[in-house]
Amino acid sequence: MHGATEKVGVGFIGAGQISELHARAYRDNPTGRLVAVADIDPRVAEEKAKLYGAERWYTDYRELLEDESVDAVEVLVPHHLHLPVTLDSLRAGKHTSLQKPMALSADEADQMIAATSASGKLFRVFENFRSYEPFIVAKKMIDDGEIGEPLAIRVKVTGGRGVGGWIQPPPARAWRRDPETGGGPPAIFDHGYHITSIVPFLMGHVEKVHAMMNSDAAGTTGFSGSPAVVSWKHEGVDKYGSWEVVRAPELIVNTDYYGGDEWVEVTGERGVLMVTRCSANLYNEAPVMLARDGKVQRFTNMETDWGESFAAGGKEFTRAITEDFQPDLDGEEAKHCLLFALAAVKSGIEHREVALSELETS
Repeated sequence: MHGATEKVGVGFIGAGQISELHARAYRDNPTGRLVAVADIDPRVAEEKAKLYGAERWYTDYRELLEDESVDAVEVLVPHHLHLPVTLDSLRAGKHTSLQKPMALSADEADQMIAATSASGKLFRVFENFRSYEPFIVAKKMIDDGEIGEPLAIRVKVTGGRGVGGWIQPPPARAWRRDPETGGGPPAIFDHGYHITSIVPFLMGHVEKVHAMMNSDAAGTTGFSGSPAVVSWKHEGVDKYGSWEVVRAPELIVNTDYYGGDEWVEVTGERGVLMVTRCSANLYNEAPVMLARDGKVQRFTNMETDWGESFAAGGKEFTRAITEDFQPDLDGEEAKHCLLFALAAVKSGIEHREVALSELETS
């Protein structure tokens, strides 16, 4: 517990491109401040520490973990490093926020959950779609019964030619596509974790998955996971969902970030709810739309900047430490989202339906 006026000292482990968005959380944060940055590249570590207003920088993250002014860390490293860095952080007595996806396997996820219990510190996996306001609004509308009992969910992910947004550095693109460092086809495992998180958020847990994709290049850097169609059955109910992934290289996508967008449709007994945008602004429509009673309502009074979801998530992390509550995603929920993604990959490679329970280690 922290005092009412004492701010949580936070360190970043990893200072790649995505850290620019995480740093937004510490510009005007009443409960936290960024005090240190670690990156294996000394130029990057020093530059980002200065840019983000951090007091110190390190090239060895273990030195950051020894820094007594660091109460908590945000782990922003490539996926294959999530396990060792997270375990080291928790063992060092630091509250830990881990950038998605949680891990490379159920066994790694279980190790993180066990380490959290042993440490007595807060651990969460950060997936920014769950702190993106249009999805929060949609979740509340579903919970409030605006569409009646939700029956089905449909997700569309389209990659195009981004105009006005980021250019992903080649090294970042390379490690994501390498199965040893990225963990699986990026469209399903890396970006796909956003989808396997937001589906349970809106509709509940998933029991089994069936995916269709070209897996000829599985196990190589050529296996992207796109195009694909993934379908699933929700746990314990006769409800289903689908997720389409496609790359349209000549499609112009207006964006401040990545050159792709996502939209989600939930059909209920008496209405259909749609989140029309997320990472970009392909449709330039109201972010949330409700079709019910023969008319369409459009909802616009909400934050739609995708980058601001990182600021919201970071502020929730430090507030959770000061107020002693568990923020989204806890270890078990994050593991479920991981198993959903892994099951989709396994199904696409083996050309069969895969139950999430198959991926458990015990």
